[in-house]
Amino acid sequence: MRTRRDKMGRGVLSVVLCLIALTYLFPYIWMIGTSLKPDDELSNGKLFPEKITTVQYKSLLEGFDAGRIQLKYQYPRYYLNSGFVTLTSVGLVLACDALAAFAFAKFEFKGKQVLFWLMIITMMLPVYATLIPSFYLFSRVYHWVNRYEALILPGVVDAYGIFLLTQYMRTIPSELLDAARVDGAGPLRSFWKIIVPLSRPALGTLAIIKFLGVWNDYLWPLVMIRQEKMFTLPIGIGQMQVRQGMVVWGVQMAASVLATVPVVILVFIMQRQFLRGFTAGAFKG
Repeated sequence: MRTRRDKMGRGVLSVVLCLIALTYLFPYIWMIGTSLKPDDELSNGKLFPEKITTVQYKSLLEGFDAGRIQLKYQYPRYYLNSGFVTLTSVGLVLACDALAAFAFAKFEFKGKQVLFWLMIITMMLPVYATLIPSFYLFSRVYHWVNRYEALILPGVVDAYGIFLLTQYMRTIPSELLDAARVDGAGPLRSFWKIIVPLSRPALGTLAIIKFLGVWNDYLWPLVMIRQEKMFTLPIGIGQMQVRQGMVVWGVQMAASVLATVPVVILVFIMQRQFLRGFTAGAFKG
């Protein structure tokens, strides 16, 4: 009887989870369907197109020509900007956060706990509290408006990433480092040869989180970027909404679909690494 009840409970749970998954997938399905519609079907209220066409993707990449109205999009440029900013940010964050976490997890120094908790406190500050001071600093002091530095360097040291990696590295036996020290390995060599390989699940988790955060970031690039050639994907797609009095829903949906492709590929490739990072002791003290 208990086995039968367990099977029924699992069946109900599976149905509920499938319904939740469909709820999350619906906007993406609607976005793909809209991007494959011709212009005369965009407002018909149907989920899927009656006639599948790639005209929206063609207009996105080659431009839109309707007699007096001609629209050109620098979409490949948006893509390159987002790719460069995201990959550079992820690489720098992994390097800086891993080194800081190594120090917090495996070394003793004066003020360590105070510094660690001050870093944790910064995680509680809303982004809006630091937006104006950050804008003043990077625009008036460093003069980084319309520059890649303004999109990359402010997020190079990430408090959440340091916390995540610190908690994970604390689970790595210190005896391994002691043995390496006896063999003549210095701190950096021990870090590269021992800590980094054993911390791959946590590093992979942080890479995914940072990639998604930078790739989808809208507010900070909107504040710091003025020139279209410097637009990242979220800003560029947002600016497509109204051009010369026209609402280009189809083109905007096509741009959104292409923008999600790297994210989907990354999640499918790294999903096991992501789960391992959260389940293999990442949050143990």
